[in-house]
Amino acid sequence: MKHRALLLVVLLLALLALPALAEEQASQASRSQWTVMFYFCGSDLESGHSYASGNIAEIAECLTYESVGGILSGRHKGQVSSDAVNVVLETGGSREWHAQALGMDVKTNALQRWHLRPDEDILDASGGVIELEQELPLQSMAAPETLSDFIRWGAENYPAEKYMLVLWDHGTGALKGLCIDELFGGDTMRLDELKTALADGGVHFEAVLFDACLMANLETACAIKDSANWMIASEELVAGKGTAINAWLQQLFLMPQCDGRRLGRQICEMNMYKYTQQESERDQDTITWSVIDLSKIDRVASAFDRFFETVGQIYANSEQDYDMLSVCEALNCSFEFGLGDEEMVDLASLPYNPGIILSLDHELYVELLDSLTEAVVYNTHGPDRATAGGLSFCYATGIRPEQLDAYADVCPSAHYLALLDAINPQWDAPEWVFEQVEKLPEIVDLPRYQIKIEKTLAAKGSPQFTVKDGYRNLRNAHASVLRLNPQTGNIIYLGDTDAVLSVDEAKEEATFSMVEFAIWPMIEDTCCPVELVDIDYMGDKWLYQAPVQLDGQNYMLRAGMKGDEAPVVYGLWEGYSTDSSVFSRNVIPLSKVAGREYCLLYPIDGSNARRIRYETSKPLTMYRSLEITFKPLEPGTYYLDYYVEDIFQRMLPLERVEVRWDGEKITVPDGVWEGEEVLTP
Repeated sequence: MKHRALLLVVLLLALLALPALAEEQASQASRSQWTVMFYFCGSDLESGHSYASGNIAEIAECLTYESVGGILSGRHKGQVSSDAVNVVLETGGSREWHAQALGMDVKTNALQRWHLRPDEDILDASGGVIELEQELPLQSMAAPETLSDFIRWGAENYPAEKYMLVLWDHGTGALKGLCIDELFGGDTMRLDELKTALADGGVHFEAVLFDACLMANLETACAIKDSANWMIASEELVAGKGTAINAWLQQLFLMPQCDGRRLGRQICEMNMYKYTQQESERDQDTITWSVIDLSKIDRVASAFDRFFETVGQIYANSEQDYDMLSVCEALNCSFEFGLGDEEMVDLASLPYNPGIILSLDHELYVELLDSLTEAVVYNTHGPDRATAGGLSFCYATGIRPEQLDAYADVCPSAHYLALLDAINPQWDAPEWVFEQVEKLPEIVDLPRYQIKIEKTLAAKGSPQFTVKDGYRNLRNAHASVLRLNPQTGNIIYLGDTDAVLSVDEAKEEATFSMVEFAIWPMIEDTCCPVELVDIDYMGDKWLYQAPVQLDGQNYMLRAGMKGDEAPVVYGLWEGYSTDSSVFSRNVIPLSKVAGREYCLLYPIDGSNARRIRYETSKPLTMYRSLEITFKPLEPGTYYLDYYVEDIFQRMLPLERVEVRWDGEKITVPDGVWEGEEVLTP
């Protein structure tokens, strides 16, 4: 009787569960396989160049007759259906949109949400129709609640087995974040805010794609690891035309059964193919894309923290400094992405450096190597980024205190922050750091890391300095060259150059001088203001830029050198945007502006960093191929700003010195350049 009663109870429970089971099965049947959410923060990329609208057009092209027509006619019968993939978009963050040709009235005074569907008359359609589904009051696209609300809306209205988020806009790496809204004063979403937005959105994504610069980094991966399985991103700058959306999204329509790893690999490969077809050689050579397994990031973060625990111990206890020098040289030689200000360097190639191999104990070395190999499941790169390992981090030893404050909010390692606290006298790490780890001695209290110099005049009268103490703590020395314009009374900036180095190994001394400063790059015999922005020591390649003005708009003329070969001009780049506070993704080939008049721009010393004032050269003509030559500067009064870079990449400036150049020799008025000093940041 007991067994019969128990059987009746089981049957009763099963009958009661049938409606719920049927409801669950119906719900599953109504779900698509994927919902892809595009978050378009248009910024100046759209208002100035229509890049967002161009990518939205690519989305629409994925539902042409060639794709959906083939599906409906049965060429892929049994494999896919036309509603297997939902595509939704949110637009905002730009002063102007250029999507009229797509039949979209994208407003600048509201947020709008859109859905992609096939045209009802697919045979006559040139693409899908992107329909407006919702219009909301204007909010900053950089606000985490704006993103989280879009995520909730997308999941509620377009449920799917797998979700993908595409974050489209500028990216700045770990220091600033991404999604810069030009309608809200350049408001930017920090990584801690991105973490909050994804958590509050309530969706676990199969994949998150960053169609933005510099986001394949450990800090970003740590921020989103609890909200996604896979991260697809670039360590390097991403060109203005973005990812190959028309290719990878089309592939998703045809293969919706794929997972995030497979989709990520397809995105990487299709991006590489896209830029082999582009006119910009620089974009082809420097492209990087990688797929990150976010379930493995905790292991990477733990190894990263242990690595900097070891570095901190070496820093505090190494009397001979050789281990510290080896570690710093390895970090300094790790490839740097972007244009310098972002401080993003390659992490995934770090274990392959001999300095790291010799400085770490075997167990930690293997763990660092294995964790990175496990996390970076796929990695592609152009020839100039051949050593890129697929995952970077912010090497923040030389950044300003206010930047360190922001970085401390997203840094995944307390030991790393303790080291940054020790070597930056003007910055204090948050209190929570020293609740977890021990405080390290301040660098000002460790004489072995100090650099003492003696200022003297060279035989030909030029100012020079000799490092008398701390020779091994040097990384490099540079000088900024400025000139007094007697017509305007302004001191104008000509550019940076490496100081000439003479080493006395026996005395362990190094002397730096500028005896050849008067030989300078020229365009049409006009002095060119140059800035060195990128060095590839392995490939012996150098990237320079010079500010120019064309049709009333400012650009950077970008040029590269390889070894002793003549410089090659790549094109015009829009440089740093004072509105968005990031670098542009747009490069214009010279062929598109050939024959037009332009001027070189000389920054005036003392200008506000966000609103630089310039003097202009005489009018010049933009040719399809510009020739840069090296010739002597004209006689006059010049100024040298020397600065030393130590092994921690801290900049240690010397006092400015005035020099006179008569066309043959340099003199320093009144012999003011003399004496000894200990350099400090």
